[in-house]
Amino acid sequence: MIDLHPDLWAQGCAMCRAALESSPEGKAIAAGLARGILMMLVLPYGLMATFGFIIYRAYRKKSKERQENSYSYQAESGR
Repeated sequence: MIDLHPDLWAQGCAMCRAALESSPEGKAIAAGLARGILMMLVLPYGLMATFGFIIYRAYRKKSKERQENSYSYQAESGR
């Protein structure tokens, strides 16, 4: 396939960015791309945080129920 040195790819990206930021229309496009990238980053992290919180709450609820059950078992055996 194409066997180009990574520095050549990096130059292309820098040149594209410079070209976009040099014109008013390009600045709007660059801002839109930046917002799009942020949205693409926020969604997965938001989902992971939400699922993590749900799992944490379920774990705490089960832990609390086990603790209450052990107290009731100790109270019954002490009679």
